[in-house]
Amino acid sequence: MKNRASKWQRYWPDFVPKQFDVLKPLSEYMRDIAEKFPERIAIRFYGKDFSYQELNDAVDRCACGLVKKGVKRGDRVALHMQNCPQFVIAFFGILRSGAVVVAINPMFKHTEIEHELSDAGAETYIGQDTLYPEVKKIRDRVKLENIFLTSLYDYLPPESHLPLPPEAEERKQTFSNTLNFSELLQEVSVQPICMIKDMHEDLALLQYTGGTTGLPKGAMISNYVLTYASAGSAQWFNHNNKDVHLAVTPFFHMMGMVQSMCSPLYSGGQLVILSRFVPEVVAEAISQYGCTAWVAAPTMLIALYSLPNIQHYDLASFRFICTGGAPISIEIQNNIKTYSPEAVIVDGYGLTESVSQGGIITPLGRYKPGFTGVPHLNEVKIVDIESGKKELPPGQEGEILIKGPVLMKGYWNKPEETRNAIKKGWLYSGDIGLMDEEGYVKFIGRKKEMIICSGYNVYPVEVENMLYKHPAVAEVAVVGVPDEYRGESPKAFIILKKEFKEKITEDVIIDWCKKNMATYKRPREVEFKESLPKSTAGKILKRLLV
Repeated sequence: MKNRASKWQRYWPDFVPKQFDVLKPLSEYMRDIAEKFPERIAIRFYGKDFSYQELNDAVDRCACGLVKKGVKRGDRVALHMQNCPQFVIAFFGILRSGAVVVAINPMFKHTEIEHELSDAGAETYIGQDTLYPEVKKIRDRVKLENIFLTSLYDYLPPESHLPLPPEAEERKQTFSNTLNFSELLQEVSVQPICMIKDMHEDLALLQYTGGTTGLPKGAMISNYVLTYASAGSAQWFNHNNKDVHLAVTPFFHMMGMVQSMCSPLYSGGQLVILSRFVPEVVAEAISQYGCTAWVAAPTMLIALYSLPNIQHYDLASFRFICTGGAPISIEIQNNIKTYSPEAVIVDGYGLTESVSQGGIITPLGRYKPGFTGVPHLNEVKIVDIESGKKELPPGQEGEILIKGPVLMKGYWNKPEETRNAIKKGWLYSGDIGLMDEEGYVKFIGRKKEMIICSGYNVYPVEVENMLYKHPAVAEVAVVGVPDEYRGESPKAFIILKKEFKEKITEDVIIDWCKKNMATYKRPREVEFKESLPKSTAGKILKRLLV
């Protein structure tokens, strides 16, 4: 790695170490903060504050309680909540008990939940009362022995400082044959506990990811890899104990988990937790708490910085804003700089399999237009698509491969898919990109989303980037649709900016495309939408558009 990495390491910020190691599990770094600064605020939740000491004690109680209930090292424990203090407590409590976190998407329905519970072999479930009805539908088909439920209402202040989501205002629901999460914490005395024996071998996460085909697969993430990624993120962004992190990006998702929860707590920062993304509430939280750091999906930034009354909020406290996964229009970037003038805008590319930070990231202060950034914790190379073996020279498009200390061990109980994904230590991402002479990487598109039009390869992201240059386009997603003559053709689903609605037609967009894109790239169809289907992490779900 040394020779290849040296070309991009020269562009790393000066404060980022070229080499480092982690010597203990993630939760024990958080314990260090609690012992040195017990009164420092760790979490703010709609006006209720938790100190590092209170958080650390609750985590120890959770871990001791789970062990008392029979949870053993290596057991998989399902965690099924929106963002809330209980998620943080349960997450680190599961880790300290030696068990493995299986974070389940709170938007999932019962059939999706059943697959992950069954595949992981989870016997313990810690969840939110308002989400449990979907689990109840399949309880007789999964082998859950312990079910602990909590409510957002349990951890709210007497008077909220911010508007609450509807589910937070509901009184706690009770269900038969379930246990109270609060009682789990109260039934044991506070004593330090950490049952992790081998950071490299003991799993921290079974993090489910769609991968390239089929049902979601569990990426096996060790305690060492999770800790290394969290520490690396803190170093890259130069986290300090005065940082106030806006934690609205979902914790169940790898980006939110590492960047908005684990890394901030590793570095002694403060989390402002919101259970769901509502632009006006987010703006109020930023104004009230002076948030300095936010790692967010592009759709969140678009929604926040497009608020019609944005000038009424104080968003000037941001030190950096990081995003990834889709382009942000120049207009939105300009809006960010207008209302958050000190914010360094950072782009990122990562996978569940490379634990978010083990991908590509913009060096703070050295943005290169059109490029995501440079590799950080892992090594990256570009190989030809046909054989997957020939490393390509700078400027040539091929598949992105990743290798290094921040990778999954493989897919849970799927040896064949693991062998297909990891070859000679290199993770085959399934994504297309190119690298320039400086080691900067440009993300071109996803191999599986590639459109073959008249024999040419068309990458939806490239077409989307072009369409964002049209002044009427607020959001866009491009997919391939069957075409009798060309095989496939791009189709664009577009959300118009408010001022252009009913003033512009699909034909106007198509004519603009004819003037601005190569014939084979331009969309033959355009459909205006009021909204685009998105995951809870804010990613556009193109499979639903297809």
